[in-house]
Amino acid sequence: MIRLLIADDQKLLRESFKYIIENNSDIKVIGCVGDGKEAYEFCSKTNPDIVLMDIAMPLCNGTEATKLIKTNYPHVKVLILTASSNGDDVAEAICNGADGYIVKDIGTEELILSIKSTAAGLGIIHKKVLNSVPLAKNEPDTLKKKDKSIEIGGIPVALTEKDLQIISFIVAGYDNKQIGSVLFMAEGTIKNKVTEIISKLQLRDRTQLAVFAIKNNLVN
Repeated sequence: MIRLLIADDQKLLRESFKYIIENNSDIKVIGCVGDGKEAYEFCSKTNPDIVLMDIAMPLCNGTEATKLIKTNYPHVKVLILTASSNGDDVAEAICNGADGYIVKDIGTEELILSIKSTAAGLGIIHKKVLNSVPLAKNEPDTLKKKDKSIEIGGIPVALTEKDLQIISFIVAGYDNKQIGSVLFMAEGTIKNKVTEIISKLQLRDRTQLAVFAIKNNLVN
């Protein structure tokens, strides 16, 4: 049974989501709150599996609450459910640790599937907002990367488009989980890819990789 907390400042929406979700026998709504501060306090007392989190809320908005929850209770999953498909909101939510991002015009079946997928550890980003992510402030332009070759000790080393995407996110300060959420790849897969890239470029760690990428114009 998935134990879910709903955080939304609109009472009617909270109750509607609760009714829809509890029609699924695998999910139990254990609470409904009206702002991010209440969501954080609820997590400290009741330890839900997932928080279904709106962004635009008083006192403490959803992205701020996400950061608080993921910092202090990293095992609690946070699935953003909001009306905003703005790239800045998507990027900020992911940077603050959100495990998924969906919008409120989602269908009932998609909502239930998103909750279950998030509970299973999958990074979920609604297709409607996916293309806005690279356009967000300070976000690497990942969609325009092409394969590239660079010389290491006089030997040409090929970097794929996916390699360059991952490098761009590393330079922007993303961790493996955040990169995986954006690129729809498992955190473990991203970890292996980063190790492969570092080895291919004969570097020591992510810091060296970021410096190397900037010096050699691998990112825009």
